[in-house]
Amino acid sequence: MPETKPDLRIDRPTESVPQKVVRRIRHAILEGALTPGRRLTERELMELTGVSRTSIREAVRHLQTLGLVETSASRGVRVAVLSGDDVRQIYEVRAALEPAAASLFVQRATDTEVLELVRHMRLGNGDEDQLAVIYHFDELLLAGARNPLLESILTPLHARIHALRRLSLSVPGRREKSGQEYLDLVAAIAERKADRAAELSRLHVEAAMKAALEALAKLEDQEPRV
Repeated sequence: MPETKPDLRIDRPTESVPQKVVRRIRHAILEGALTPGRRLTERELMELTGVSRTSIREAVRHLQTLGLVETSASRGVRVAVLSGDDVRQIYEVRAALEPAAASLFVQRATDTEVLELVRHMRLGNGDEDQLAVIYHFDELLLAGARNPLLESILTPLHARIHALRRLSLSVPGRREKSGQEYLDLVAAIAERKADRAAELSRLHVEAAMKAALEALAKLEDQEPRV
């Protein structure tokens, strides 16, 4: 009889420990649990996550490349604080790339992918968190656009954009307008109108930038004068 070979394969984790730390800290920043300017010490992060100093340091380096944390001469590492110029530059890049992603999705996505995108946004009209719906929308759009280079550029940028969305949606009336802009965009995608989808995407980004800058200006006005 042939010898039976035992199955000794070891399942590899989908994420390393530093990657899990990045995901947790990123989520806390996006949800507002870690606010801009909040100091992040290695000791505190080790206590909060229960992982080693080496993993924390690797995670912090990655968060810096994403633009979510920054070094401060006086306070060490802190959650990134964005200026008006930072916000404007981020949205300018977004306005150049997201319309291209919308157009490519129309041209390349399968009918199933289009239906999934439409269904996802319709479900998002309920009680589900609008930011979570938009975050998954971005993932679906980039996957269906089938341009790995565009995805590699937009994915880390979306980490910073998503943090800004909470700021822009704080402007009165912006949440409702943003929701309608996404529904209009999805309608154009469902009709396979690439140029229309790209234009609606651009208009949405411009409106979002205006709202984010308005909200940032109000925050700056509220800061105590020294």
